[in-house]
Parts: sequence; structure tokens; C-alpha cells
Amino acid sequence: MRVERISHAALELSSPTRMERYLRDIFGMQLLRQGYLRGEYVRVMGSPQQPASPFLILYNRPFIPRGRLRYIAFAVDADIDEAVVDLRRRGYEVDGEDILTAPGGLKIKIDHATRPRPLPEHDPSTTMAEAAVDRSLKCLVRGIHHIALDVDVHAPSVQWYRDVFAMDHLQMFDRRGEFIATIKYSDGPLDAVGRRPGFTPMFLRHGNPGVTMNHIAYDIADANAAIGEIESRGAKVDLPQDAMIHGPEEVWHQIDSRDTPYAIGHPANDPGVPLFPYTYD
Repeated sequence: MRVERISHAALELSSPTRMERYLRDIFGMQLLRQGYLRGEYVRVMGSPQQPASPFLILYNRPFIPRGRLRYIAFAVDADIDEAVVDLRRRGYEVDGEDILTAPGGLKIKIDHATRPRPLPEHDPSTTMAEAAVDRSLKCLVRGIHHIALDVDVHAPSVQWYRDVFAMDHLQMFDRRGEFIATIKYSDGPLDAVGRRPGFTPMFLRHGNPGVTMNHIAYDIADANAAIGEIESRGAKVDLPQDAMIHGPEEVWHQIDSRDTPYAIGHPANDPGVPLFPYTYD
């Protein structure tokens, strides 16, 4: 069982309606569905051009001080039921929502790119309704490129990804004083500048309580052109901080691309002065 990509992510927010408006105004994402999912009121955000593949699911958590990650959904190359059976056979606990727990409390949901699990049937706690969409509104986002995490220590998470998903290619590096580890597949697809993008790069944060979200990076067709378009929509793109955008509830969004990644030396991709050379397994 291998991870093909991140299919979507779920966020917990004190005001999902505010995040919904922000995602629409800045990135062109739209509300696709809303309603009760297993008793929780949710908003499903994505692109009308990809209605079956949402990008974000927003959960309501009144009064939390900042947005937080509920789970990351991994699209795997196996049928969901087969993947869950395999994980349980190997001793991993997978709950009724196909979620297993990684080190630090990180929740990973098992999903499939083209055959996601349908909504629960005959469940009175699940009632979802389709939302009206504006097909003329341009959505800049094609999917989730990666979700960066803050971790207290790298080693347990790295080993877990090896054991659970057979990821075999560890890269460790520093970037302007940030110590980062990312584990991926040595034969994974290359982007336009020859990199193998990771799914969950991990920023070292000694003393961090568990695993928390650092930022969400979106896959955008033309990353450089998107900077001007996003700023014309009212957001400030922080180029020296890797094309980051500070959104509501302290959630940081990043512009990235598999087709047009920023070249090293671009203002949005300045690695600074390295303390040590890149290391790989």
C-alpha cells in the first residue's frame, strides 16, 4: 500500500463561515456541500470543476484560539476496505471513519483518489445537501500539494511512515534556521525541477505538544502568476517566507506547484545559508 497524494484535509475552526468566505475570495474555492456528517456540521470546500474531490472539510469548534488540523486524508493505491483490513492485520487500530493515529496524535484518514467511501447510508446523523456554485468563478487551486507539520522530534514519525506506508526516502535539511525532515518514496514522481515533493514535511519544534499544523500548501497551475492574482484579491503574499499567506484563525496557506515550482533563488524559494548539507537515506 502506497500513498499517491493527499486527497483532502479536515480543519477545525471557531468560524467555518469566515474561512469559507476567505477561501472563496482569495483562492476561488467554493462551498460544494454542507450539512451533518455523523452528527457534526461540516462545510465541504473545493472546485466546481472537481466536485467529487473536495480539498478541505471545515468543522465547527467554537472558541478555539486558532484553526487546527483534524486529519489528513491520504489517497492510497489500494481499495479502502482492502487497505483498512491490511492495516488491522498488521496491528494498527483504524476507527470507523478509516482513521489511524500516527505519533504525536496526528490523524491520517485512508482514502482513494477515484473511489472514495460514499456517505453513510441510513444514518440519521448524516444529512448533506449540495450547494449552489458559481461556475464562472476561477479556482486557482487544483489540489493539496503538501501539509507541513510541527513536531517535537522527527524520528518517531519518520519510522511510522516507513512501517505503515513503506516510504523509503528520508531527506533532512535546514532552511533559514528551520530544521526539516521529509519522508517520501525514492521512486516517486518528479516535479518540473526534478524534486520529489513530500506529503508532510516536518518542522522541528522541541517542546511542541504533539503534532500540529504548520501550513497548507496548494497545488496551483502557474505559481508565479498566482501571486499577483491573489494579491489583487486582497491577500498579502509573503515571498521571503516561501509564498505564504496568513489567513483567518492563524492558518497559513502556501502557493506551490508541481508544474511550475519556484526555482532556487526565486524570492519565494531562497533557502538561505545552509548549516549542513542535505542528507538522504
